[in-house]
Amino acid sequence: MSIFELNPVGTTSALGREIRLRRIMGTDGRLMTVALDQAVPRGVAPRLADLKSVFDKIVEGEPDAFTVFKGVAGHLLAGRAKQVPLIIKGSTFCVDFHPTYDATVGQVADCLRLGADAIAVGISAGSQHQVAMLEMLSAVTQEAHQWGLPVVCHAYPSGELWGDRKGSTESVMYAARAAAECGTDIVKTWYTGSAEEFRKVVDATPTIVVAAGGAPANSPIDVLNQAAAVMDAGGAGMTAGRNIWGADDPAGMVRALKAVIHDGANPGDALKLIG
Repeated sequence: MSIFELNPVGTTSALGREIRLRRIMGTDGRLMTVALDQAVPRGVAPRLADLKSVFDKIVEGEPDAFTVFKGVAGHLLAGRAKQVPLIIKGSTFCVDFHPTYDATVGQVADCLRLGADAIAVGISAGSQHQVAMLEMLSAVTQEAHQWGLPVVCHAYPSGELWGDRKGSTESVMYAARAAAECGTDIVKTWYTGSAEEFRKVVDATPTIVVAAGGAPANSPIDVLNQAAAVMDAGGAGMTAGRNIWGADDPAGMVRALKAVIHDGANPGDALKLIG
């Protein structure tokens, strides 16, 4: 037997990491996920007060995965016949109390115990807490990869030290690249306003890049247009929160975004999937 016929991963954790990534991203390497980690960072929105009810509506649209904190995963998934790939949020900021510091609230062990397919942690690039955030991300990545668990980094240039450069393509590129340099598998970061500008971020980040859905949009077509631009830029997809669970038709919004991201549908055509 030649070396090229050997099992490429043996019995290492590489196989687990690959299988879990495939659960999230499927065979086309694209993903449309839903963020339900809103309450701690931004407060309990009225739509999320009854979290299970809105989750049931979202699941009808069959998202590729969803992100929650460990304490509510069982509330949403236990006893469910058809499961949805689970990403546990392992850290969090709070816009009112610690906007540029992600506190650690979940561990790799929590993800393994709960059957999650990935752990997500955040960094606030350009903040006075950047050193601690990079140390946290690197430590989580090292442990997660030992157990075959993929890592998603919510890499935002939200730090106060950017000044008027916060949100620029330069700052987003830096945040995304920092996450990639620390070993994360998927980087979720801010959209930079156009396919041309977001392509600069994607090209400078040597790992999978997805865009955050951002603040509530004026119209569903705006969200779909953003998703199309992200894909045109070479991104792998989008993670949306408020623009899905806050929509009049959450399931339809998921279906429409999946059509754009996975099928390359025109945003105008995808809009017809929303009731």
